[in-house]
This record gives sequence, C-alpha cells and structure tokens, in this order.
Amino acid sequence: MIFISKITFEKITNKNVVQRLTEYGNQNPETLVDVYTTKGKIRIQLFKDTPLHRANFILLIKAGYFNRALFSRVAKKFMAQCGGSYDDLQKAIQDTLGSYTIPAEMSKHHFHKKGAVAAARDYKKNPNKRSACDEFYFVEGMKFSDLSLDHYEHENNYKFTSKQRNYYKNNPGAAHIDGEHTVFGQIIEGFNVVPKLTNVATDSQDWPVTDIYVDSVLIIK
Repeated sequence: MIFISKITFEKITNKNVVQRLTEYGNQNPETLVDVYTTKGKIRIQLFKDTPLHRANFILLIKAGYFNRALFSRVAKKFMAQCGGSYDDLQKAIQDTLGSYTIPAEMSKHHFHKKGAVAAARDYKKNPNKRSACDEFYFVEGMKFSDLSLDHYEHENNYKFTSKQRNYYKNNPGAAHIDGEHTVFGQIIEGFNVVPKLTNVATDSQDWPVTDIYVDSVLIIK
C-alpha cells in the first residue's frame, strides 16, 4: 500500500482537478489492473481516452483507497458498485486527497457493455454529470429490445448508435444509463465474478446483507 503524505500532497478540488489529474496521469500511465474481490479476481483494462478517470483510478489504487473498500450497492442483471468513504481508512485517504468530482468523459464509443467499468455520480444538482471521485461499478446487465431502447432514448434524451442497438439486442448490458455515466474501462478477465457479486441477499437499498469487499487492487502495467 502506498500512503500519500498529508504534508506534501496538495488537495485536489473542483477548480484544479483537470490540471492535477492530467499531470498525475502523465506521470502514471498504467492501464491494466487486477481487482481482488471477496468473490474472485477481475482484470480491468482502463481506457486511455478517458484520461482524467483513468488517472484518478490509478491515484486511488496507489493511495490504497480500495483496500477493503465495500460494495455498497449490487443489483442482479445490472451492476455491482464499490467505493465511498464508509470506514476510517477510506475517510483518511479521501481527506488527504481532497473533495472533488471529475468532469464527464462520455462517448458513444465506450458504452455500458457487459463488463464495463464506469463511474458513479450524484444525480442532484449535477447538470454536467460529473463523476464521483471514489465510486465505480461493474456492469452485469441484460439484453434490451428495440421497444425498450426506444423508450430510453425518449426518457433520457439520448440517441443510440446502430452499433449500440445491435449490441444491446444480442448481448447483456445497461443501455438505460448510457449518456448518464462515464465508462472508463472494461473487464477483460473475470466476467463470471460480477454475477457472484450481484447474486446475493440485499436490503431495501441494494446493500449486501453480508459485506462484500475489494480486498486489494494490483497494478499490472
């Protein structure tokens, strides 16, 4: 685990987030990571064309933020969400890093396929759909019909490409949140782990009855 000195680390804010994460990303170019969860290992490829989200994810890994981070929301055939400052370790690291959100880096090139890795966000008072800095999710997903895709286009004021439509009609994903969250990575190994994370007993808020963790995250290259 790598700890960041509170004395030397200048906190990240919404005013300096682009500059700070751009600089950090240039110095830390890694894109391949292994996430060890209670239910198994997942290998992720981070996208270079979402540079702020990639840099932020690497920053949190190197700060040790995800060690014993909780899955705070899981939903069958949808997704498993991890992160948030729920214990003393995460709170201390977040206090050192600063309080900030990340500008959206959405594109129709990266959408909510099975195994997509994306950033959670606040839906209130967030017209620019900025991402939370400390919460991400893995997509499990389900298939969608043309009728349901038409519905979500109208509901979300979003237009699916022909590639997206073809994918969602034949493969599982989370089409209903395209255009709402930044997808910044993709699972390349360990797809079978995500259903193990989501297929558990939960309370009324989708919080697992028995805690599920990210035990550790290892940067490969």
